Amino acid sequence: MSAARRLLVLALAVFPAGLASQIPLTLGKTITGRLVPSDPMFNDSSHYKMYAFVGGRGDTLTAELTSTDFDANLLLADASGNVLRKDDDGGGNCNARLQYVLPAAANYRLYANSSARAELGEYHLTIVKGTRPAVADSSCRGFGRVAGMIQVGQTVTGRLSDEDPLFLSDSTYFQRWVLPVQLNQTFTVDLISDDFDAYMRLARGHDEKLVDNDDGGGGCNARIVYTATDDHPLRVIVNTVGAKRATGRYTLRVSDGGLPTEPKGNCRFSAATTAPTVQRRPTDEHTITVGQSVTGQLTTGDELFTDTTYIQRWSFTTTPGQEVTVDLASDEFEPFLMIEGPGLTEFVGDEHGGPGCAARISRTFPQAGPYTIEVNTTTHPVRQTGHFVLSITQGHKPDVNDACTPSQAVGGGLQVSQGPLVHARDAQPSGAGHSIDVGQSMQGQLTRNDVLLKSDSTYAQAWTIHGRQGQTVTVDLESDGFDAYLFVRGPGISGGRDYQDDDSGGNCNARLTVTFPETGDYELVVNTQGKYATGAFSISVTSGSKPKSLARCSRSG
Repeated sequence: MSAARRLLVLALAVFPAGLASQIPLTLGKTITGRLVPSDPMFNDSSHYKMYAFVGGRGDTLTAELTSTDFDANLLLADASGNVLRKDDDGGGNCNARLQYVLPAAANYRLYANSSARAELGEYHLTIVKGTRPAVADSSCRGFGRVAGMIQVGQTVTGRLSDEDPLFLSDSTYFQRWVLPVQLNQTFTVDLISDDFDAYMRLARGHDEKLVDNDDGGGGCNARIVYTATDDHPLRVIVNTVGAKRATGRYTLRVSDGGLPTEPKGNCRFSAATTAPTVQRRPTDEHTITVGQSVTGQLTTGDELFTDTTYIQRWSFTTTPGQEVTVDLASDEFEPFLMIEGPGLTEFVGDEHGGPGCAARISRTFPQAGPYTIEVNTTTHPVRQTGHFVLSITQGHKPDVNDACTPSQAVGGGLQVSQGPLVHARDAQPSGAGHSIDVGQSMQGQLTRNDVLLKSDSTYAQAWTIHGRQGQTVTVDLESDGFDAYLFVRGPGISGGRDYQDDDSGGNCNARLTVTFPETGDYELVVNTQGKYATGAFSISVTSGSKPKSLARCSRSG
C-alpha cells in the first residue's frame, strides 16, 4: 500500500466540470480499460478515467476496480463532481471496492484511478446493483510510492534520500519509476551516479522481477537491456548496493534499442555493506581503549555521512565476550552513536541512552574486533559540529531515562531544543504537536529526531485526537518505509492488546479498532517494529470498525 495515500478534497474544484471525457457505464457489466499517459490527472498527478451512469433513488450499488498493473483507487461522485464515497483497498489488498445507497435518481460519476502518481496500466471496472463478495487479491507487493514516469527516449535526474522507502532486507533506499512499453520493444535503461554504487531492477505487476543489474553500465553504473513481452507498464527500481542507507543524486536514462553491457569488476566504490561510499584517508583513523576517556572535535573537515551529517570514526578492540559501555557526550551538538564490527549482525546505534542528550551503547562484543565507533549527530539541525567527550568503560551501564533538553549553542551547534522523551510504549502522553480528526487521512515522516523508545529502540510520533466515551473508530497506519506498529494512549487506557496492533491492516500495515473508554484527548502513536526504522507514512481515522486484513506481511520487495 502506498504511504502517500491522499486525502482528496471533497469539492467541485477537484474534478473537471466538462462531460466530454465521460465514458458511459452500464450497470451489471464489466469494463476493461487502461490508464495511459494522455489521461487527465488529479492534483496529485495520478491519472484517471471518468465513467457516467444513471442511478435510481435508494439503489444500493457495489463498484469494484481491480488491476495487476497498479494499486487501484475508486471514487463515486454526483454529476457536479462532489465526492460521495471513495475507496482505496476495500476490495482486499490493492483492489478498490465501495458500496453506496444512492440518495436520488440522478446522473453519477465513477472515477477509475490509481493510489500513486504516474501509475498506468490495465484495469477491470464493475458496477452492479446490490452487494457481492469482494474479488480475491492475494498479493499487493511491488506497489507503493512512485517517483514519476519515464518513457523510452527520456532522461531524468533524481535523488535518493532518507525520506525514500527502505528495503528492510538490506537497509537500502529505493525509488520506483513507471515505464510504459510496447510489445516486442527493445530498450536500454541506464542508472548513473557518482554518489552511490548503482543497482537497478526491472519489474512488472505484483513485483515480478524481470531482470536486474549492478555494474553493466561501466564503473559503478547499472545498465539493463530488455525486450518487452507485452504492452503492460514496467517499473524501474532505482536502488543501491554495498553501503547501507546510501543516498545521492542519479541520472536515469531509457534509450530505444539495445546497447552493449560491460562486465562487472571495475567499480570504484567499496564493497563493504555497512560503510558509506566515501574514500577515507589513513590519517582519519582515531583509536581509543577500554577504560579511556578522550576529547575530540567534529568539524566540517570530517567525512560527510550519507544523510549529510558529519561523522568521525574511532577504533577499539575488546576481549571476546567482554561487556563494555560506550558514551558520547557534547554540549555543542546532539550526539548520535553507532558501532560496527565483526559479529554485529544488527544495526547498533543510540541517540539518548546516556544522561541528558548523551548517547550510550552498552553491550557484549562477541569478538576481539577491531570495532569502529562512529561519532555522529542527529540530522536536525543540519551539519552540526563541535567538541565532544568519548569514553569506554568496563561492564554494563543502564540507560538513563531523564529528559534531553539541548542547549542553545551557536555556530555549528544546536539551535533548537527538543521536548521530553518517551521511554516506554505505555508511558504518559508527550504532548506532541500533531493532530487528526475522525474522517481525516494525514501524511507524516518518522525521523531520527522523533521520540526514541528506550524499551525497544524504535522511534515514535504521537498524533492527538479528541474522543467521546463509547465512540468507536478505526485507525490505519500505512508505510512503505517501515513495518508499521500502532498503539493508543489516553484516559482510561492502561495498555494491553486492545490498544496496540502490528499487521492487522495487511502487508505490514497496522489497523486498530478502538472504543474510547472516556471523553478526552488521546494519542495515536506511530511506531515501528524494526529498531531505528524511519520513513514516510499515512495515518487515517474512520468512524466505526473495520475487519482485520489477512494479507501477509512481506518486506522483501
